[in-house]
Amino acid sequence: MNKIYILLIFILISFSGFGQVRKVYFDEKDRVTTDSTQAASYGIYGYLSGEKLWAFKKYDSEGCMMTTGAFSDSSLQIPEGKFVYYDWVDPNEGFRQLEVYTKGKERYVTMSGNFVQGKQHGQWISYYVDGSVKNVVNYEEGLLNGPFKSFDRDGDLVETGQFLAGKRNGKWVTDGGLKVTTYKDDQVLSVEKKTKRQLREEQQQKPKL
Repeated sequence: MNKIYILLIFILISFSGFGQVRKVYFDEKDRVTTDSTQAASYGIYGYLSGEKLWAFKKYDSEGCMMTTGAFSDSSLQIPEGKFVYYDWVDPNEGFRQLEVYTKGKERYVTMSGNFVQGKQHGQWISYYVDGSVKNVVNYEEGLLNGPFKSFDRDGDLVETGQFLAGKRNGKWVTDGGLKVTTYKDDQVLSVEKKTKRQLREEQQQKPKL
């Protein structure tokens, strides 16, 4: 915990331009704790008077960034604006992670998106370790709403569909177009499977732009 204390000193200095600077500790279950000896991570936040927001940065016990964002309240209950989440590159998780790690990168952005009045809103994107897009989802007032897209590590589209008020609706295409599932309010109405030949013929019949 001495390491956390030393890191806090440096981070507080970097926040010295803010009108008010505070720190908060989190335990292993990400709950706020007043006992620094039980802290698994910690946050530093300062008031931006011009924007009327509390800028927030969260760090792990090694002082590495976990989250950046802002809150509209000092109790950190109402997130506002863009949030970015980070994680470690684990070379034991597969070739892609090892490849990125050997290039000297130890941290990467896992997800980013916006909050409006405490609720996720607009487009949220999650990423693979090499920075390529994993999923693209859309929110409206905290509920999944709008198009969903999922990509494999090579950038190929593997799943598309639509959410309406947090539930799957309409046609969801998976397996590279070989399977089409129709939903209504998360309930499956029908499942259509195609052969690669059928899919290829459909694509050939589409007018070229």
